[in-house]
Amino acid sequence: MMKKLSLYIFLVLMFCNVGFSEEPTFDYRDMNKNIIEHGWKVKKSTMTKLKTVPVEIYTLTKGNWILKCQILYMHDEMETFCMTP
Repeated sequence: MMKKLSLYIFLVLMFCNVGFSEEPTFDYRDMNKNIIEHGWKVKKSTMTKLKTVPVEIYTLTKGNWILKCQILYMHDEMETFCMTP
C-alpha cells in the first residue's frame, strides 16, 4: 500500500514540474536582441520571396524552444517579426 502511495506522489510531482515550465522571453521585433540579450542561437536561415518582396527566415533555438524570425526587405527599409510556432 505504501509503495503505491509513494509511486502516485512521485508521478504527480513529476508532472507538476512540467506544468509550470515557462516560455522563454523574446522580442517580437528585434532578432539581434533575441540573440545577444535573450540567449537564442541561430539554427538555420533560408531566403524566399513573398510575391515580389524578399524574405529571410531564421530559425532560432533555446533549449527545446524554437523561435521563427522573418525579415522582409522592402525598398529602403527592413521589417522584422519573430514568433514561436
